[in-house]
Amino acid sequence: MLRLDLPVSNDPQAVGRALDEFQVQDGDKIRISPILPYAEKTVYVDGHVFHPGKYPYREGMRVTDILQSYGDLLPEPSRRHAEIIRLQAPDHTPMVLAFNLGDVMEGRDQSLVLKPFDTIRVFGRYDFEDQPVITVSGAVRDPGDHITNGETHLRDVVYLAGGVNPDAELRDAQVFRKTDDGKLKVFSVNLGKALSGETADNVLLQPKDRVFIHPSQTKLDPATVLIQGEVPRPGKYPLGEGMTAADLVHVAGGFKRGAFTETADLTRYEVAQGSNVSGEHVQVSIARAVAGEADNDVRLHDGDVLTIRQLAGWNDVQATIEVKGEVLHPGTYGIKEGERLSSIIARAGGFRQDAYPFGSIFERNQVRDMEEKNRSELVREVQTDGASLKLIPETDETQKMAKDAAMNQWQTTIQRLQNTPPAGRLVIHISKNMKRWTNTSADVVVRAGDAVYIPKRPDFVMVDGSVYNPTAVTFKSGKSADWYLKQAGGPTNSANKKAVFVIRADGSVLGGSGGLFSGGVEKTGLQPGDMVMVPEQAFSGTSKWKSTLAAAQLAYAVGIAIQIGRGF
Repeated sequence: MLRLDLPVSNDPQAVGRALDEFQVQDGDKIRISPILPYAEKTVYVDGHVFHPGKYPYREGMRVTDILQSYGDLLPEPSRRHAEIIRLQAPDHTPMVLAFNLGDVMEGRDQSLVLKPFDTIRVFGRYDFEDQPVITVSGAVRDPGDHITNGETHLRDVVYLAGGVNPDAELRDAQVFRKTDDGKLKVFSVNLGKALSGETADNVLLQPKDRVFIHPSQTKLDPATVLIQGEVPRPGKYPLGEGMTAADLVHVAGGFKRGAFTETADLTRYEVAQGSNVSGEHVQVSIARAVAGEADNDVRLHDGDVLTIRQLAGWNDVQATIEVKGEVLHPGTYGIKEGERLSSIIARAGGFRQDAYPFGSIFERNQVRDMEEKNRSELVREVQTDGASLKLIPETDETQKMAKDAAMNQWQTTIQRLQNTPPAGRLVIHISKNMKRWTNTSADVVVRAGDAVYIPKRPDFVMVDGSVYNPTAVTFKSGKSADWYLKQAGGPTNSANKKAVFVIRADGSVLGGSGGLFSGGVEKTGLQPGDMVMVPEQAFSGTSKWKSTLAAAQLAYAVGIAIQIGRGF
């Protein structure tokens, strides 16, 4: 590395000779150092000022020679603290000289004299304290914390928060303020007057105040009326100014075809002495009111309930029952209110020669809904019991086999329940001789949606469940359930012999004298279409699981019996 020092005098001829005398060779790299980026006759200004940067220095210079007024500073400077950063010889170590900016700017302190390379640093007010924040919450468009400047009144901060919502309550607003001693002070103002600029309500706020603007109660919980019954759009509606019963009917879409329009029922509620609610009922000539007869109309109040009643027997209009099977004229028949099954059978032409009324399957939607609810509950019980079966110990091979058998039984049970939809069968007791049961308790009143299936007379008894040969056995008069069991090979080793039950062709279930699951039906005489059911015993588990399993097997057997009955 070679160094060439040019003459300090910068004489052109001397510089030229020095350059000529220095020989440059191929491959040399020449570096010319720049002039230093600073000058000794310089001071600097930094921070919260309009014109930061480099300023010329002169002997005896002071801060006010550069910052001559507050106009040279940005708004809200820190008056208490500013700094001069001075570089000390010989290694230019920085030293900080703090001073009170306010005293210097106002001429009370002129002791600081600047030196070359000094940096004057000015701070903003909020470099040393929190910015003034006011929190606005409630019915404004931009709730939250908002930074304010200078004196801020209630109206100012509301506009900082985007203004009030249309649902704002303008009569009242609260300001929460924490005092210097830590106590909370709350005062209320009229927000509407504050927004219009009235001094008494447009209060001067302080940093950290919290303003809460309520939603209007009339919009949050408006006055409403309720209409129910025979209108297209029943429900709750806002109470309009001067709304009447006729207006409410129009809003709800008018009357349905099944509406009883002579009178409507109006229930009105009033607060008595501010302590309790009392109600009264008023009859309104609603058809006349809707027709425009003002004398028959009623002006509504908050909370009123108007009920448009239904015509008597309207639900039976177009009500039908389906008749299938062994009648002369199967089909769908309209029914009238109070009509009984015997009337429907007669209108269908009566029973055919080979009809088997004892095995009739009468289905009703209400019964099906109830069965679906019970089946769902039973499925949940089976699923719950499955968790306890999984906890059965299996310390040896015998226990493991018992647990595996119990789990397989549980899986089969839940699959059968889920695959056996409710039929909605209503057990009826009718015979071919209609005179014997017409207009008796056996002669059920039919309803809309009912269906009745009259099967042919079967010639067998079904034996199902845990028997060696589940099958249909040809019916023989006078034979008992025990005889039919023997024809099917008898109960298996896994059968619960004490819980055998019979499902009659009419859908009724027979157990022993001690109860449904106490056995003892073996001597019972059977009729064509009956089914003998031998349930399976629980391989393992708690007493609750055994009871649940018995109920599940009964539900499954009833479903199977109905499917078989449809095939008679």
